[in-house]
Amino acid sequence: MFELRDVRMAYGSKTVFSRLSLRFDAPGRYALLGPSGCGKTTLLRLIAGLEKPASGCVLRPADAPIAFCFQEDRLLPWRTVLENVALALPGMPRDERLAAARQWLARVGLTGEGEAFPASLSGGMKRRAALARALAMDAPALLLDEPFRALDESAHADMLRLVHQQTRDKLLILVTHDERDAEGMEIVRLG
Repeated sequence: MFELRDVRMAYGSKTVFSRLSLRFDAPGRYALLGPSGCGKTTLLRLIAGLEKPASGCVLRPADAPIAFCFQEDRLLPWRTVLENVALALPGMPRDERLAAARQWLARVGLTGEGEAFPASLSGGMKRRAALARALAMDAPALLLDEPFRALDESAHADMLRLVHQQTRDKLLILVTHDERDAEGMEIVRLG
């Protein structure tokens, strides 16, 4: 369970939230919808503990791992795609970690791209690699910030289906501008 209580968030003189209170129960599926600039990404960053509110509080389970797929791919350019995905699997022997990363690359349609470096991938391929890395963590909470942008219709549908399969018993919070992505989810409108 993640909860925001009377959260105020501002960047300089721009107030993003004023007295925002929300609760996200696990397991659960939530879609954050709203216009650009309304605070959807900021809300994810608050939940993940990457931002601190100006006032109010954010409650989260102690030591609960959170997987986060940011708007930017954030793939390390000096590592192969396989190594980027394997970063989400610490604590496993190297061979097992790489084998699991290969399986995740296959699940997102990137079989054969493991030895490539991010600079050689298309935008859609980078998005799928970033999504594979987040899903590979197998964390109880998954935060996705517009994870399907730059994907064609077919890849978009495949990745949305994969996300729902992998989060049946978890907390999923998805930022999207596409209301079709929110079907079957609890919708939180911002802005």
